[in-house]
Amino acid sequence: MSKSLYNFTFNDVEHPICIVTLIHGAGEHSGRYDYLRDRLAEHRMVTVMGDLPGHGHSPGQRGHIDSFDEYVNAALTFLETARKRYGVDIPHVLFGHSMGGLIATLAVARTNAQPDLLILSSPAFGLRMKISPLRKWVGRALLPIAPRLTQQNGIRPEDVTRNRSIAKAYGTDHLVTHTVTLRWYFEFLSAMEKSFTECVHIHIPISIWQGGADRLVDPEVVRQFVQSCEAQSISYKEFPELYHEILNEPERDAVIAEIVTWIKAHLPQCNSL
Repeated sequence: MSKSLYNFTFNDVEHPICIVTLIHGAGEHSGRYDYLRDRLAEHRMVTVMGDLPGHGHSPGQRGHIDSFDEYVNAALTFLETARKRYGVDIPHVLFGHSMGGLIATLAVARTNAQPDLLILSSPAFGLRMKISPLRKWVGRALLPIAPRLTQQNGIRPEDVTRNRSIAKAYGTDHLVTHTVTLRWYFEFLSAMEKSFTECVHIHIPISIWQGGADRLVDPEVVRQFVQSCEAQSISYKEFPELYHEILNEPERDAVIAEIVTWIKAHLPQCNSL
């Protein structure tokens, strides 16, 4: 897919200390990260945001992919776009939330042009929602003949965040997709498995931030990823009471402040104002 087909937004700041390229989660869009964008700008951090294929304002069937590589290639294109726009002399940070964290992990593992830092927010390495073996068997049987068969993704607004206004906005946002296809589901499952084996190819610092009360992503699987990943530097912070969207929880200002502190600590160039 040509990079001209992706919907991009850029938030420029004067004298930037780093570039943060954001990969959003499943079914949503980059516009839901405007609050994070504005907070990062206060610290002279540029943000580059794009809508994944089939999401937001980017083209493609909603909730469907033929291969998870479509998402991974999109993330690499986002990163390449950031480098071309701002140059390679400024530190680059790749930031992925939920499925975006899974995508960002695979993207970094598969490129030699790795960014300087990788930040993962509630990364989708394993799900709380379980599908019965029988239903999964039926799905695999139908996959060859009905790969675009659509079903609800099962995500309820109240499970996304404890922030009621944001949860309500999520439920009524016309750019949020609430369905997925069979092909999408099985590609997603395969990608989660691959993340555990491919993470050995990541050679930059990784920081993972997770809500302990996450109703969508399984924190225990995320902890297992941290233990199995052989990155030279990997840190993990869990917020016991927070739901899935830690960047939208009532405590989000404190969460974002800690992430900013981590970025600055790992990039000497990112000094406080």
